[in-house]
Amino acid sequence: MKGNGPVLGFMGKAAAVLLLLTVSSLAGAQFSGAVTVVSDYDYRGYSQTDGDWALQGSAAYSHESGLYGSVWASSLDWGPASDADIEVDWVLGYTSEFGDSGVNYDVGFLYYDYPSLSDADFLEIYAGLSWSLFRVKLSYSDDFAGFGASGWYLDGGVAHDWDSGFGVFGYAGYSFGDVFSYGEGLPFGAPDYLNYGLGGKYVISDHVTLDGRLVGTDQSGIYKIEDGVFQNDARGIVSVTVSFP
Repeated sequence: MKGNGPVLGFMGKAAAVLLLLTVSSLAGAQFSGAVTVVSDYDYRGYSQTDGDWALQGSAAYSHESGLYGSVWASSLDWGPASDADIEVDWVLGYTSEFGDSGVNYDVGFLYYDYPSLSDADFLEIYAGLSWSLFRVKLSYSDDFAGFGASGWYLDGGVAHDWDSGFGVFGYAGYSFGDVFSYGEGLPFGAPDYLNYGLGGKYVISDHVTLDGRLVGTDQSGIYKIEDGVFQNDARGIVSVTVSFP
């Protein structure tokens, strides 16, 4: 058991709920939400649903000051040996622009909550920049996925949308740190790696979006998983998202 896991879990969820309740009552606050059906929940190149469908939902508040908070959840399937069946992500953050430069920054906290497997809970902090079509972000956890070792994630991407409703995007990320290090006995079970995604979307209406993408990792040899639980080879994913209001 992790000694600070329950404390971090309580603090993260309490802070998130407090923020959502607070900003919802402020002038300039905006509410949004979405429900998604996706053919495979991909997290940094690894399937989280045994290569099968997932149901996901989110709710968020944002304020004109730049303060925001959100809750996101997804069904999970980590195989018969795991009790995990749902993931809930709690986010607190702040975003703004550097003067009139067109460069935006984004900083915050993301708490990964697994109600049926609390030992996997962990807190991640992040900082990112975006400009025009481009974005880059660095994330860090001192106890990645509850493995007791630190992990970093550097990711970036580019996207473009047309007035016709079509859009294209590409992204890549690099996972590294002690949790992926041979010196620490590979707590994650695999060495540092690169993941990627390339795809397109079509906005059918103001509230419905179709998405298709190719995802995967550069894992090879014994670390390449071609099917089933935690699949990480190249594969296609499709999704439908209904947003509101």
